[in-house]
Amino acid sequence: MPLFWCKPDYLFVMAAVGGLLFFSLRWLLRKMRTYRRRNAAAGAQGSTPVFLKLSMVVWLVVALLYSIEFTFGAFVEFTDAFSATNISDRWFDRYVEPYRNQDGFRDRREFAKGQQNDVTQVYFIGDSFTIGQGIERMEDRFTEQTEELLNARRKADEKLVRVYNAAEFGWEVSVIEGMIGAMKKSRIHPDVLVYVYMLNDIEGYDPRTEEAIKKIQNTDPHSWIVTRTYFFNWLYFRWRQSQASRTVDYFPHLADSYREAPWEGVKLSLLKIKQTCETDGMEFRMVLFPFLHNLGPEYTFKHAHQQLADFCKQNGIRCLDLEPILSQRIDENLMVNRFDNHPNEHCHAIAADAIANQLLDDLPRAVE
Repeated sequence: MPLFWCKPDYLFVMAAVGGLLFFSLRWLLRKMRTYRRRNAAAGAQGSTPVFLKLSMVVWLVVALLYSIEFTFGAFVEFTDAFSATNISDRWFDRYVEPYRNQDGFRDRREFAKGQQNDVTQVYFIGDSFTIGQGIERMEDRFTEQTEELLNARRKADEKLVRVYNAAEFGWEVSVIEGMIGAMKKSRIHPDVLVYVYMLNDIEGYDPRTEEAIKKIQNTDPHSWIVTRTYFFNWLYFRWRQSQASRTVDYFPHLADSYREAPWEGVKLSLLKIKQTCETDGMEFRMVLFPFLHNLGPEYTFKHAHQQLADFCKQNGIRCLDLEPILSQRIDENLMVNRFDNHPNEHCHAIAADAIANQLLDDLPRAVE
């Protein structure tokens, strides 16, 4: 129950306010009853004093807001696209942080060290789309489902396939370039490394994108009723995001980045990743994941997908673009919720099927 994951000071204040509401209601009812008895004893028809009526109205309003806040605190949990709200933070505390392995990644398995002759190790590296923002059960992510699909077709003389999830929130291409370089130092040696590229991975080469996100995230509330609550906190950030036009200004700018200098930085990083993998004896492949909220005929990132696909083809990088696959299914519910455009369980299943049967169709492999 989400209530058990609330901060102690929040629970204390909610208990205190609940007690105050209870005793204030008793006081108001007692006062009203006293006035009625006095009027009845005097044979008068006087009504309840105005100040008591107003006090009851105030009590009802406060009680209503308290009930909504308690409902959000006790039962509501979902993520939002920019992870700005306390509700979203609590979701991460429940479903991500307790399930990190010793290397710090959201994977129940510990990452294997070195190569294994009887196992093909596949590592997926990426950002929030890969780590599974909004996906409560890790078994519902495309990484785990891909492993299940690959091993389901495994023959007796073929190696077992183990898939690992080496993703983290907010990683972009320049960060991933460095992380892949650090794998060798950690003795992590994938046989196949799959970079799940999100279209916002270009943002590390374009500071304007970071500024656009800060307009949404850097709201700096100071009031306890905003910083420590759930409903009021959610309401506040919904208003602030609306004021910042949410992603309206963010995504068109991001699409333009692929026509400007940041695209050159992305290409350079991808070439360095490919070179690192080749030097260390790893196969490098890519998955291109589209933004889900505006898929369709007017999808503003079509040119970016084509640029990335052409780049991969020209440089011998095996690549799977999920945009055409998911665009055909835009009538299906693909997103986590209306406030979070990350892929939901259904979308992860579609992605897993495409990855297993198109990008990793050469797995499992025969035992050498």
